[in-house]
Amino acid sequence: MEALPRPARCPACRAALKEAARRGLDVRRADTLCFACHRADARWRQALKTAANVFTGSQERMATGLPFEPVDRARLDRLRAEREAARASANTGAGRFVNRRRRAQIEARHVLASLAAGLRQRHELPESWLPFVVGG
Repeated sequence: MEALPRPARCPACRAALKEAARRGLDVRRADTLCFACHRADARWRQALKTAANVFTGSQERMATGLPFEPVDRARLDRLRAEREAARASANTGAGRFVNRRRRAQIEARHVLASLAAGLRQRHELPESWLPFVVGG
């Protein structure tokens, strides 16, 4: 949770605080100078206390966000249609072979890994060949 920002001071109070700082006075003692800034600061402190005491796991707090906003069915249908069109265009021309090539590469990698495992068990594969056969 993000902290509440401290309220801005009026121009007269900001000028007085700058003057107090320039003189070397304790600025913390001159925290609020006019009544409007004092009230804004009091409201800010009360909001901080209230926020600190909120139990966010309560049933009431969880139930206030329900029901969720309705699903925009028209937008969902449009997005689905766009995705299907993109998939269809990706599977035309040379793109139709991309998935086949990827599956063949995966299958070849599995075959080479099983061959390497068999050769390792029989101790027939030199250690220098392992990076080329297994291909990590």
